Amino acid sequence: MPFTRISGVRFESVSACVPSNTVDNMQSGGMLFSGNELKNVLKATGIEKRRICKNSGTTALDLSLKAAEDIFENTGLGKDEIGAVVFVTFTPDNQMPNNATLVQKRLGLSNFIPAFDINLACSGYVYGLWVASMMAVNLNKKVLFLDGEKQSHITSQNDKSTALLMGDAGSATVLSPAGKNGCEWFFSFETYGEDREALYIPAGGARSPLKKEDLEYVEDETGSSRRNIDIRMDGMEVFRFVIQKVSSNIKNIMEDTRINEQDVDFFAFHQANEYMLRQISKRNNIPFSKVPISIDRYGNSSSTTVPVTICSERKEQIRETRNRVLLSGFGGGLSIGTGIIDMDKVYCGGIIEYEE
Repeated sequence: MPFTRISGVRFESVSACVPSNTVDNMQSGGMLFSGNELKNVLKATGIEKRRICKNSGTTALDLSLKAAEDIFENTGLGKDEIGAVVFVTFTPDNQMPNNATLVQKRLGLSNFIPAFDINLACSGYVYGLWVASMMAVNLNKKVLFLDGEKQSHITSQNDKSTALLMGDAGSATVLSPAGKNGCEWFFSFETYGEDREALYIPAGGARSPLKKEDLEYVEDETGSSRRNIDIRMDGMEVFRFVIQKVSSNIKNIMEDTRINEQDVDFFAFHQANEYMLRQISKRNNIPFSKVPISIDRYGNSSSTTVPVTICSERKEQIRETRNRVLLSGFGGGLSIGTGIIDMDKVYCGGIIEYEE
């Protein structure tokens, strides 16, 4: 399996931010599922609570900026040290211009830097790390990489397949050039566009411009109802994709780089649901004790689940020691991004709450 190598970069800092508003799935799920059915759903997904923006005006950019501000305030990072801004999201503030330009404005960064968005969903954090790390090496400057999603406004609360899964979150990561002191990182990517409609939003783009009827809720054969501007997921197709393709991708990059589970300090997987993560671990002989779980308290915030998990579950570990970490994001596209990187005494701000 092809993979790419990057050296001369350092993972310097990371913080994550979630809304202070907490939704209890045991309470909110009662309208969708019966008592025993609800318990089984929550057991399989592992999602007991989620963080959701209660203010319609709060965006992924607001959450991610809060995380970035924590890094600037607590590390002594100077605004003039930032050589680029990369923002991964599929829920930007505006269709045009992008989020990254607003980050540059609100943080007061230099005008003489590149600032752009990457439109990706669940695999986005790994893609963003890959792009931002190459830029840090090429520019010989630090890169501010933001990753955030606000999915609550495009998730139907009457959809059995998504209503109890999706959450909102933002994050900020700083990558810096390290020269010969940087460790070698590895990345692997796969794309299955033929299955893209297993997880997508039907209307609102240029191919299907928004119409009045797209804002109306339509019930399907399962009893779920959603708008055409809401996330639509074929749960079984996504499950098959994760079990077959994602498990193999992780196995292949470890075999090809000759890095086994004993060489990895922890595995930061996209928090799709707990059952899927257990299956990935089982198929790759990964001790589940090395797979931190955050989905039970924060829900599935798409690609942002990776930094949320690191910040909530491994804050002290990455602050105090050097760690080799395998990251993997998978979903919308359908796409997979897996990386093996090093975190050497990283500043980690943990989980910050955004008060609305």
